[in-house]
Amino acid sequence: MRWFFLFLFLPVSLVFASVNSDNSTLYNQALEYYKNKNFEQSYKIFSKIYLDNLSDGRLNFYFGKSAYETGRYNVALAAFERVDLIDSSNIRNKLEMARTYYMLKMFEDAQAIYEEILTKPELPQNIRTSIEFSLSKVSKAQKRSFTYSRIMLDMVYDSNVNYGSDEDFMLFGMLFDRPDERSDVATQVYADVTNIYDIGQKNSFAIKNNLSFFSKNYSIQDSLGNDIYDMLYYSYKPSLLYQDTDFLIDVTLGFDMLELDSKKYLTTYYINPKFEYKHMPTLKSLVHMKYQPKKYANSAQKDLDANRMELSYGLQNILSPRSYIQPSLLLANEKKVRGRNIYVDFDEYKLNINYANQIASRYTIDCFAQARRRDYKDYSTLFSSKRVDKGYMGNLGLSVKVYNTLLLKLKGSYEKVDSNQDRFSYDKYTTSIGIVKNF
Repeated sequence: MRWFFLFLFLPVSLVFASVNSDNSTLYNQALEYYKNKNFEQSYKIFSKIYLDNLSDGRLNFYFGKSAYETGRYNVALAAFERVDLIDSSNIRNKLEMARTYYMLKMFEDAQAIYEEILTKPELPQNIRTSIEFSLSKVSKAQKRSFTYSRIMLDMVYDSNVNYGSDEDFMLFGMLFDRPDERSDVATQVYADVTNIYDIGQKNSFAIKNNLSFFSKNYSIQDSLGNDIYDMLYYSYKPSLLYQDTDFLIDVTLGFDMLELDSKKYLTTYYINPKFEYKHMPTLKSLVHMKYQPKKYANSAQKDLDANRMELSYGLQNILSPRSYIQPSLLLANEKKVRGRNIYVDFDEYKLNINYANQIASRYTIDCFAQARRRDYKDYSTLFSSKRVDKGYMGNLGLSVKVYNTLLLKLKGSYEKVDSNQDRFSYDKYTTSIGIVKNF
């Protein structure tokens, strides 16, 4: 495990140029003070050597942070601006620039940088929330709340829309042919609007409201001519945020509605508290819990109603100013409310890994991998077993910045599920191309 963490942190040391060898001893002394949060001493040493190392982004960043933490905001801003000239894609440095602009009451400059960072597709959700919180402070200082929105349009090819089994299966001792897989192209539209407003006297609390919409339309129909694969999804999520130096608490309420074939199918509401703790500037723990009752609209599906519980832990490592990796483990349980449906009660385990890297100023890659297992509780007399599904999924995406607020996105994914009840084994792949517009 020790070697694993060394491997994760190694790229950080390769991002910036080396310190002038004549000042290496002083630099190491200043860095030691900096790591121990003795910023007054680190500032005094960095201020003696930074003129000989104006092209060293790492030294100037630490110098800027030392100046900021000791209240020397004009000096800090000059240092962060030098780092930005060296590496304009350094998101962490941009965040510090925005914080410094705020302290200097240059609110429009701070807002412009925060808004620019929010357009980054590789931005983890917890960092996005933290930036939204900071924007609420800027907006409050300007006597207004902050609102932003985005819209995504995609064309998607799906090799197995109906989740057809990938092999023949046994039932009642007889062999049945597997259902044919059906492929099709779909159009997808996703849009959301987020508003955030600071309510804390000391800028610690904020209220966030998010409204989102998703639509997916295929051309294929079922045997009766119904568009059962078309879906429409609405979501409203109000949140209460609290942020301190080393942690952030986000308590979200959610209200969701799903339609299939233009008919109301499923409604849910949930409470989702999340906790983020900063161990160091590049390493954070992320914990979330979730309670979610599910209620199906059709009377024929009432035995699918269930209560879902989730618990998740993740470790987010900022590998460099342009990349991060985040493994997480999720445990979930669903329990039926009524009825005898044998495919409702289950335990689920998921291991997720997210990785993103801005490989150039205009290009970003993001990867996602998942391994999961689902154990159903009820015995099936048809298959003479309790159902167990093992699944694997992988996504690879590429984002290209066309303009500051317009992105082109390409994505491919593959999913495979092996079940001990062969009828539920399948594999599928999807590819998509689309645009993302931020407002």
